[in-house]
Amino acid sequence: MKIVTWNCNGAFRKKFDRIAKLNADIYVIQECENPIESKHKEYQNWAGNYIWNGDTKNKGLAIFAKPEITLKKLNWSNEFKNHKVKHFLPCEINGQFNL
Repeated sequence: MKIVTWNCNGAFRKKFDRIAKLNADIYVIQECENPIESKHKEYQNWAGNYIWNGDTKNKGLAIFAKPEITLKKLNWSNEFKNHKVKHFLPCEINGQFNL
């Protein structure tokens, strides 16, 4: 499984095609906009399978995966009472491992 991470520094809708060429199974992207709130149709189509967390619609943390990969968002913040990480997005991949 190929996992790529990148801090895109915003405007990921204008940059996703560059990273998509890496053909990863999973992309962890920091500082990206929420695809569901974007008006960019190509970005929304590319981001068909994802989970996202952020303070505003324009800047958050996302995990994107190929369509055949199952992403399940995990609610670990309730388990860790002293959790101080602002953007934390744990998830389960295909029911096999946690990311």
